[in-house]
Amino acid sequence: MKFLALVCLVALPVLAQFSADDQMRFCSYTNETGEVFDYRVSVPQFPAPGQRYPMIVFLHGSGECGTDNKKQIKIGLPALLKSLMMLNQQAVILAPQCQQGNWWVHKLAREADYKAAKKPTAAMEITMMHCRNILETQSVDPDRVYITGLSLGGFGAWDAIQRWPDFFAAAVPICGGGDVHQARQLKKMPVWAFHGDADKSVSVDCSRRMVEAIRKAGGRRYRYTEFSGVAHNSWDRAYADQEMVTWLLNQRRNAKKPFWKFW
Repeated sequence: MKFLALVCLVALPVLAQFSADDQMRFCSYTNETGEVFDYRVSVPQFPAPGQRYPMIVFLHGSGECGTDNKKQIKIGLPALLKSLMMLNQQAVILAPQCQQGNWWVHKLAREADYKAAKKPTAAMEITMMHCRNILETQSVDPDRVYITGLSLGGFGAWDAIQRWPDFFAAAVPICGGGDVHQARQLKKMPVWAFHGDADKSVSVDCSRRMVEAIRKAGGRRYRYTEFSGVAHNSWDRAYADQEMVTWLLNQRRNAKKPFWKFW
């Protein structure tokens, strides 16, 4: 799929306001068949000449699905933006929105015998095209592309790194789960997973199974934080963890394959 058009509709205001709605540009791109896909993006307001910045792909939860290109930045992302500001770190933030019925994954990995579909969903394919568009049009370091997501987006983050382990430099899946049969794909992937042990919406076993499967596969670059007494909203606490954000931005992709080879 070739990129034909990139449109940004509003200017980027000052980050210190912490309002994701103010900081994230309304953008869209048009593919070769004329389909228009909307998303939100934040880029450094005053980029240094010649400098390449990390990019964080943010996947929202099920409650933020839709077509308004607004709801996906309301939950979780403000806490992440605030941490970046507190750390004086600049990054490109990509926040696509999926629709009901076209999720990041075909099915949630709630059971131990879950197996991912052979092909990604249309929403995940579009998200990867968003990544390509940003890499081609912005000053992004292709060796510092990260993915994170919460709830449905946590399942999506696991799915993405299992499908493209050489594309992403690191991942932070929050209260999600993946295909334990694909854990060997993540042996070298830096992953820091988060979950609350009192989560009644997504069982904590989903994250526990994934980190245990990575351990058994010989992985040594994973981390796992389980919040005692915390229910489904473990994302605000996770994104407020400046140690995690610093860790994330310090990760670099080791694969030699250039990003355009993934398409």
